Amino acid sequence: MAPKFSLQTVLDVRHSKVEALEIEMGKLQLAQQEKIALEETLQRLKFNLFDQLQDQMVGDMDLVLIEQLRGNIDQVEEGIQITRQVIEELGKRIEAKRRELVAARQDEETLDILKRKEQDRFAAEMRRKENNLQDDLYISRIYRMRNQSV
Repeated sequence: MAPKFSLQTVLDVRHSKVEALEIEMGKLQLAQQEKIALEETLQRLKFNLFDQLQDQMVGDMDLVLIEQLRGNIDQVEEGIQITRQVIEELGKRIEAKRRELVAARQDEETLDILKRKEQDRFAAEMRRKENNLQDDLYISRIYRMRNQSV
């Protein structure tokens, strides 16, 4: 039976950290996708408002409605700008989280490599002991056979 890896608790903590970072990054990516979808919806709304404004500019003009449409367009444009800023900020946060995740994975992999090397050393030591034991058995068997024949 292989001995317990001396840094197993550290490896477990690092693995948990990697999992937590992956979850956080997933949440950030989901939030970014939602904001991108919101921006697309706002863009469509803006184009619809422009179409309505263009329709109002033809024929009899309702100046109150035209002013209201322009105000709505300005509000939607402001919403688009704010959404773009949020998307950009989320992109920066995702990139920072990605770098943090890469570093955490490297730390985890380093400990995992140490664990595998320790297991390999243990297996090699067990093979060496087994070979020595077989050699000892073989030598003792030959010694007994010689003593019996004498």
